[in-house]
Amino acid sequence: MSKFKSTKSFYGFPCTHRQWKAESHCRFVHGYSRSFHFEFEAKDLTQEMWVMDFGGLKDVKAWLDEMFDHTFLVSQDDPYMETFKKLDTEGVIQMRILPNAGMEGTAEYVYQKVNKMVGDKTDGRVWVTRVEVRENEKNSAIFIA
Repeated sequence: MSKFKSTKSFYGFPCTHRQWKAESHCRFVHGYSRSFHFEFEAKDLTQEMWVMDFGGLKDVKAWLDEMFDHTFLVSQDDPYMETFKKLDTEGVIQMRILPNAGMEGTAEYVYQKVNKMVGDKTDGRVWVTRVEVRENEKNSAIFIA
């Protein structure tokens, strides 16, 4: 069975995280300007001959902005959670809690959210097959559905 694919990228999401379980310098709070790259798939094209109407992804962009623009990502099991909550309450950081705030965990988290958004808006005609999250030009993590 033939399938069609298309891709869409979003750039410029400056946020921080830490890998608290790491013994390396990655355990320290550090940040990047992340980018998100999506691969969409469909069995059939729209009447406009598209897999995905990219103009219809404004809600995805808004969600990415809310989650990753000048935010502090914290893994839900970080032992300094209460400290970070205090900083958030005091307006020092904009905390976002994820199951795993690292790049791989972020890729999976974003996949789950955006795949549902895309599926809902296309009545299941389009789905996300791949999410790549880049922290810089050298490093990325990929979640493949």
